[in-house]
Amino acid sequence: MPRSARTTPRSAWATRALVTVLALGLAWLIAGWVVFQHPRTDAPSRSDALLVLGPPDRTRMAEALRLMDAGVAPVLVVANPGTRDLGDASGRVYYARAAQTCAEDGERDYEVICFRPDPSTTQGEAMELRALSEQRGWDHVSVLTYRQHVARSRLLLERCFAGRLDVLSFDYPDVPRGPLREFAYQSGGYVKAWLTPGCAQQLPGQPKSAD
Repeated sequence: MPRSARTTPRSAWATRALVTVLALGLAWLIAGWVVFQHPRTDAPSRSDALLVLGPPDRTRMAEALRLMDAGVAPVLVVANPGTRDLGDASGRVYYARAAQTCAEDGERDYEVICFRPDPSTTQGEAMELRALSEQRGWDHVSVLTYRQHVARSRLLLERCFAGRLDVLSFDYPDVPRGPLREFAYQSGGYVKAWLTPGCAQQLPGQPKSAD
């Protein structure tokens, strides 16, 4: 049998595998473009509180303060993981605006609540929202995050908060991780969310702190 004839089946299998991988990759990119780049967002409306999901960088805090000055809510809630999570040097610079805002509670026309999420994830922020809403009797909360994070945030927050949830978005001048890395990061977050379907359910090895 000619050599070319003997290698044809293997070459055909490799071609089919390559086509399949390319098709899956293209499907993932299209899905990411729809879900992460064009999520369903809500228009700002008067609510019981505005929750700013972390990390509370300067761009995010500037948009949050603009919304609060516009009267979107009487309470500003800031999820601030603190300097320990990213390193003291970067933390002092990265969260300077958030630290200042948290220190100014009582000096503004609205209340400011700052908390360290536990665990330090969007799910930890959702768990804290549940606790605060039960304590405060909130039934309408606005949430602020960047566009690529909107869809996953809504999924996690709606597991913990039964009231009306408005998810507001803003855009960074540049996507923090770059489009492809951001799609991969958010996709991984969705996988984790599917593996932990409850409000407080955690993966083994990543439990909520006991303290």
